[in-house]
Amino acid sequence: MTNVTPKHWLLRIKDGKHFINSSRYSMWGINSTHPGFAKFLREVKEGDLLWFITSSSKGQAIAVASYKESRERLLGPLISMTMTNEELGWTEQQGVWDYEVHYTDLYNLTECNMLTEIGGQIEVRLYNEKCCINLPREYPYIVRYSKISTSM
Repeated sequence: MTNVTPKHWLLRIKDGKHFINSSRYSMWGINSTHPGFAKFLREVKEGDLLWFITSSSKGQAIAVASYKESRERLLGPLISMTMTNEELGWTEQQGVWDYEVHYTDLYNLTECNMLTEIGGQIEVRLYNEKCCINLPREYPYIVRYSKISTSM
């Protein structure tokens, strides 16, 4: 079931390397104890839009996707319910990512230079007027023109 009007969530993904590495699995890992993620896990609904924003980049949006679901990651020597950090390519830095955020309909925006100008250290937030780009207005255009190609 999808929302009539989806919420737009901005998720910081540091330099984006881990995100890019695991994007082929249509999932991202979060630490539910960090500020904002408890609210995110409580309020996010299927069909909401996830904007993946790199840090130290004037808030560059490198991707957008539709939220599908979240799952607790169960890792351990006798538990193999999920892929390991190594299998997902999350090896650039150490971290505890205890939830998987699964998504669909990923659009790669790396070449669009979409700078949100969002500052601060908040790792997840709802879209608001402080964002320099009207993301709800841009999303339908991203979808509409995503099939444009330079070859015939």
